[in-house]
Amino acid sequence: MAHECDDCGESFDTLTRLRLHNCGDVQSETSSTSSDSNRSDSGYSSPTEERNASVAELDTLLDRFSDGDKDALHYAVVEFESALSAALEEDNSGDTYRDVFWPYHERVSDALDKAARSADWTFLEDVIDAHDPTEDDEIPLVTPTVANAVGRNLIRTRLTDGVSAIPVAGLEYLDDIAVNAPDTADTAREEVPAYGWGIGHPDHSVADRLRARASEDIFSVNPTLEHAFYADQYAAVDLLEELVRDESIDGTLPRVTRDNMPYRRYLLDCVYGLKTDDHWPGMPRYYDWHEEFDYTFELDETVEQRIRDLVEETGFDANLPNDWTFRDLGV
Repeated sequence: MAHECDDCGESFDTLTRLRLHNCGDVQSETSSTSSDSNRSDSGYSSPTEERNASVAELDTLLDRFSDGDKDALHYAVVEFESALSAALEEDNSGDTYRDVFWPYHERVSDALDKAARSADWTFLEDVIDAHDPTEDDEIPLVTPTVANAVGRNLIRTRLTDGVSAIPVAGLEYLDDIAVNAPDTADTAREEVPAYGWGIGHPDHSVADRLRARASEDIFSVNPTLEHAFYADQYAAVDLLEELVRDESIDGTLPRVTRDNMPYRRYLLDCVYGLKTDDHWPGMPRYYDWHEEFDYTFELDETVEQRIRDLVEETGFDANLPNDWTFRDLGV
């Protein structure tokens, strides 16, 4: 459905793009403090001035969201992107960037999560569309923050309403990050593994996507499989068996004092915590999903035996103690 600006007549695919487009009349109605007014009247602002102005505006917008202005959060995400961009330009060491990113990563993630819970994914889908990780050569700087909120709500939706209720857009977004984010974008990539909670979705095959990128993206596939076990241990063990048996996945991890570890052996690390209740996946950040839902997990005996049989079948038990446990499979 197209959305048309009443003032300038321009048409947009989503409400978010309508709200954020460069139309003075719309901006004046939706934002009581324009970020442009904080810029230097001389026509040039230094990166430091731009960062300070964006951070100040971000604080204002987050306060307005807390006071009930949901539209302010759309602008807060844009202002966060601007502050991060200015911080990058200001300081090549990355210290300034981190000083901006980490305090606001949690605040904006929490706000996006709150907005999503009150809007049944509609709000998040608008944000996803406006900050598409496939649109430009580089993913948006706010990608980790948006992905954090997407991951939280993906897990929450699976646990409350079932896998079919997860919007495909949310799954595609996390997969797009895995495919498009460079290896150096570690914070964004760390938020991807909640994708595993979509395993078994009728309209988006998480298993197919993990198979497709296992060789090139093993460090994302492994923790995603770990999440998948908590979502559906039977579907997850099916996929684990298939991947570990797939000899075309022939990469290795270098180790200093021992032989290189095959990727297929590394995948078995995903079951490290399944037999204990003191280890849970640490992502998404700032979200203890197992505490929110008082979630308990018990590994089915048949699934445990299948994993043990898989380890022995592939010979990956050669360097394990005779009485090995899942903890011994950890890397």
